[in-house]
Amino acid sequence: MARLIDFFSRQKTEDTAFAQLVAPHVKTLYRMAYRWTRHDEDAEDLVQDVLVKVLSRMEELRSKDKPGPWLVKVLYHRYVDVYRHRKASPVDEHNPADEEFTAEGQTEDSERYMLQQALQKALYELEPEQREVVILHDVEGYTAVEAGEIMAISVGTVKSRLHRARNRLKETLDDGTF
Repeated sequence: MARLIDFFSRQKTEDTAFAQLVAPHVKTLYRMAYRWTRHDEDAEDLVQDVLVKVLSRMEELRSKDKPGPWLVKVLYHRYVDVYRHRKASPVDEHNPADEEFTAEGQTEDSERYMLQQALQKALYELEPEQREVVILHDVEGYTAVEAGEIMAISVGTVKSRLHRARNRLKETLDDGTF
């Protein structure tokens, strides 16, 4: 994240308009990238790729009433291109469902920490399409319409995936599997 913040502090005068348009959204972009990749370096690389791509689309960025959802859409599509296609590779670099998730300031025996662990693991047990819609809608607060635009799917599909994902999360957490 520090590299991304440094990027904006070193902008030249001619790039100031770009930095002003994008800077308010960098933390959100990073947060989304981290939730999808679960690795700091991968998230930073993903956001940096998107910023480079968007720099050449400055006029399109300026034309957006709400640049945030549009930037997340670009990020999502880049994520799909880069990370989902890794499934085809015989080498599995990381499996976020197997990782131990920690939260700063929480101890392993705290009930809140255990609930966070269970929720994170249950979330990563979902199908990728369901997990992505839950992250966009329930975690980040995008509307069903915005989530559909970001993922390039219909609102009905967003609602259907969200419904199935919530049911699956409820089943998994009620089971006590985690």
